[in-house]
Amino acid sequence: MEYHLNDPIAALATVRGRSAIAVIRTSGSGCINAIAGIFSRPKILVNSEGNRVHHGWLLRDGLERIDEVLLTVFRGPLSYTGEDSVEISCHGGPVLTDAVMDLLRSVGFRDAAPGEFSFRAFSNGKMDLTQAEAVREIIEARTDRGRALALSRLGGSVRSLIGGVLDRIKRQAAIASLALDYPEDEGEEADFDLEELRSCRESLERLVDTWNTGRLYQEGIRVALAGPVNAGKSSLFNLFLREERSIVTEKPGTTRDWVEAWLNHDGIPILLIDTAGLRADTADAIEAEGIRRTRELIASSNLVLALADGARGNLALRDFEQMSLDVEDSHLIRVWNKADLAPDAPPGWIGVSAKTGVGFSDLVTEIGARTTGGSPEGDAPVINSARQRALLLQAIGALNNFRVDSGIPMDLLAEDLYEALDALGELVGAVRRTDVLNLVFSSFCVGK
Repeated sequence: MEYHLNDPIAALATVRGRSAIAVIRTSGSGCINAIAGIFSRPKILVNSEGNRVHHGWLLRDGLERIDEVLLTVFRGPLSYTGEDSVEISCHGGPVLTDAVMDLLRSVGFRDAAPGEFSFRAFSNGKMDLTQAEAVREIIEARTDRGRALALSRLGGSVRSLIGGVLDRIKRQAAIASLALDYPEDEGEEADFDLEELRSCRESLERLVDTWNTGRLYQEGIRVALAGPVNAGKSSLFNLFLREERSIVTEKPGTTRDWVEAWLNHDGIPILLIDTAGLRADTADAIEAEGIRRTRELIASSNLVLALADGARGNLALRDFEQMSLDVEDSHLIRVWNKADLAPDAPPGWIGVSAKTGVGFSDLVTEIGARTTGGSPEGDAPVINSARQRALLLQAIGALNNFRVDSGIPMDLLAEDLYEALDALGELVGAVRRTDVLNLVFSSFCVGK
């Protein structure tokens, strides 16, 4: 995708559908004057200061009223994009918003591409690339904790840390450049601050270590309920959701396909999946397909809750063995279900009654222990982008290669520092590569 920065753009910023109010965003050179031409109070709009709201009507051909609106004027560079911008608050409804968009097109606006408003903000220095990525992450956050971490990135927590490291490495790169520019002084050892470079590397390593935490709170984990037929998987699924989502009957094999729902566990998004019961043989082709899919879901899940029908006593352990779950113990939680009817759970099992709720808090506690993200405090910088992690590792590798006392020529020492600078520059967007920018911004929704 290629973005063009010279023409005014417009897009519906709220969800398309029926609503009390819809917001249409515009931005670009000349956008205020263009909208003044279709506004009932053109002089007010043209002469407006930034951060002002004006009431009036949008008009077609200067006469036909399209809608009664509020126009919020922003003057660059004090706007989201850094350009002159107007946000139109009109009545909601697809027919009306389509009419407003048609009216804007008639006076020179084009439809904004996905992420184009944020791309212009980045291009005009309103945010760096880590903050631009945080915009999308805030929109996609599934929990309040995930939103808070993304908001911290938008506020510049990662940008500030990387900026400080960049400045310190630049000072050392300047020393290398000076030594290369004046080779007659090569008998004198360049005065690198090795402690400062070590501190830079450790700062980057600490930031890399937050990657799993960032991904956990943003993307969440998949937790599959697995077990033989009639082990109570659907009942436990409904207990987690506090609603009757899955069908529960005494007839074996009721669940033929999987049912899934998102949960919030201490800020961690969990995709809980109720699967078809596992058994060795079935004459039902549909149930057999459900069993095949269940095994695929188990293989792709981060955590598996393996249920046994505790009411069957020792036979439940045999049922568990016959399921042949190919899951590592670190990803497996054994649940002794129907604890209200069953003998005590065997060692290594958590006794739970999906019917009465007995033992459920213990199960939730164990899930928390298996999924804890070591949540950082306050506005501590956290990354969750594979792109950011790869570039941080590249910079760390370059700093690890930097060895003054190993007889390496000065030009190679300088190259190590330049490689670290290039990687960190690309991370924040100081090094602009078209394919990277397209990848970041094309995944945004239209209107952002």
